[in-house]
Amino acid sequence: MNRQEISGRARVTGAVMALRSDTGWQIVSPTVAQAPHLLAGVAVASPTEVWVTGHVEQHPLIARWDGTTWTNAPAPPPDPSHIGAGFQGIAAAPGRAIAVGGAYDRVAGTEVPLIQHWNGTSWERADPDTDGYVLTDVTFIGEEAWAVGHGLPWGGPSGPVALHWSANTWRPASLPSITKGKLLAVSGTAPDDLWAVGAADRAGLIMHYDGHTWTRVPSPTTRFPLSDVVALSPSEAWAVGRDRVLHWNGRKWSNTKTPVTAANTITARTPDDLWVAGGGGELAHYDGQRWTLTTSPQPPGETAVWLASAAQDGGIWIVGSIDGFSRAALLA
Repeated sequence: MNRQEISGRARVTGAVMALRSDTGWQIVSPTVAQAPHLLAGVAVASPTEVWVTGHVEQHPLIARWDGTTWTNAPAPPPDPSHIGAGFQGIAAAPGRAIAVGGAYDRVAGTEVPLIQHWNGTSWERADPDTDGYVLTDVTFIGEEAWAVGHGLPWGGPSGPVALHWSANTWRPASLPSITKGKLLAVSGTAPDDLWAVGAADRAGLIMHYDGHTWTRVPSPTTRFPLSDVVALSPSEAWAVGRDRVLHWNGRKWSNTKTPVTAANTITARTPDDLWVAGGGGELAHYDGQRWTLTTSPQPPGETAVWLASAAQDGGIWIVGSIDGFSRAALLA
């Protein structure tokens, strides 16, 4: 189950867990918002500046953790013409952040991308001029940023989409034409070393940016889309998608044998401190030599579906959802 598949499920409540000290993983309380709501993205600027994104009652949701509680920072009011509006991905650094997502514009009759920038005090809209697609993830590269997503067959241009933020402007990048292609996550180490993953039809898709051109990179065959990627260096990157954990060694992507069977997200502080989380509350750690399954904290009698993660020197944060009214729906 990827970030999009869970959206729209009834009575979903967002959940956040964090590894902030030697005390182990803990559920972060209080909850971000009243149920039902969905959390789909997380970014960490510091231990007292953690952002989560999602949607609540058909409206976009962005909340900030200040070390004690969650608050909703000032933001533009929701557009009344937007249906199912929400934010999927978020990137953060001290004093700045970017959130991306999408909605269906019932007036224009098409999907529209959503972008908001945090200026240190409030959120400001920075929506692209073009529509017909949605955005799913974003990452900072120095003072610049990249966002990825995909068009829809009934909207605008079908296929993967990438936008580049530079000189205070979002500009679309040229991408290879990939039928039924979509990008779900992006991560990079430098302006000339970015990875984006997603799907080509039902199989996994991996693309790389070398500072000039986005190209499709050969990868092992997967039965499901790749839902997340983390880049650590030009010779070290990881990607996950359901029953696959893939590793880049600087020359090629290869399958990695792990005990994980339902991976949705991966993050890392160092090459020997990786975490994978997913469906059924699954949580696993890689110490540079071996993978170990770890017990995931969750409310008694419930099972979490973890969807997104972020790492910072002060800890690891993972967000997802639980459904106290239809547990089976989350595990379908």
